[in-house]
Amino acid sequence: MLRTLLTLVFLLAAAPAAALAGVTSIGSSVLEPFLKQWAARSGGDINISSPGTSTAPKALISGKADLAAMNREMTNDESEAFIRVHGYYPTAIAVGIEAVAVYVHPGNPLKGLDYRQLDSLYSASHGCGWHERITTWGQLGLPAPWDKQSIVLLGHDNKSPVRDFFSNTVLCRDDFKPGIEELSHEQLLARVAQNKDALGYGRYQANSGLKIVPLKKGAGDFVPLTVANLYNKSYRLQHFLFLYIDRPNGKPVSPEVMAFLKTGLSREGQAAVAEAGYVPLSDDLIQRQLNKLK
Repeated sequence: MLRTLLTLVFLLAAAPAAALAGVTSIGSSVLEPFLKQWAARSGGDINISSPGTSTAPKALISGKADLAAMNREMTNDESEAFIRVHGYYPTAIAVGIEAVAVYVHPGNPLKGLDYRQLDSLYSASHGCGWHERITTWGQLGLPAPWDKQSIVLLGHDNKSPVRDFFSNTVLCRDDFKPGIEELSHEQLLARVAQNKDALGYGRYQANSGLKIVPLKKGAGDFVPLTVANLYNKSYRLQHFLFLYIDRPNGKPVSPEVMAFLKTGLSREGQAAVAEAGYVPLSDDLIQRQLNKLK
């Protein structure tokens, strides 16, 4: 008996260590550029697939994904579908911030916009309550020679997550009005730079060379888009980018997923978020995410 036990111990010791299981991320292409950088830095076996945000919750529920990459929060229906299968909520880890800016030509003297004015500019029936349909710069308070000039509205194509976020956040349950030119992010920035009458919304890009219009919702002053105002949430046109994980109540996060997330929440990982064109988390926000993993 003793000889058998010793033989078993020897065989186990001599066997090669099993390779750590790989980590699979499925979801939004928005996160893909910096997730790939995290994967390269972490040194693990990381598989990143980006068929779209809507695929992420189902992949997490079914166990096909360890990480559900999403450019928005899960909807109530998506969370409830997860709960029905697993009996607990998925854990949401914020990994970056996407801010949406309203761009105009650098020479435009516009001081700011109210959300209701934005709705009146872009929506089919301006249901947020602005008293007139805005078509000229004079209606936004600009003096001559701007006052008679028509505003050239620019937007994103209907596959853009920025377009979806702008619609859900700014338009009061309304559709975009017809005739708005739909462009990619790069095309929109170039068009605003070329046309002094252009106004367009798009992902915040600090080095665009364009004027970013301060915004306000309700009473108070116009709020400029700065990183400080994103962190204190006074600039509201922003949202988190998320990685959702399946973590049973009271159970630890797997070592492989933990290592990947800690890489992403490190200084180098957040630098990759900034390099991809998004806003990195503040130190306080990073600590809050790490606390969720304890």
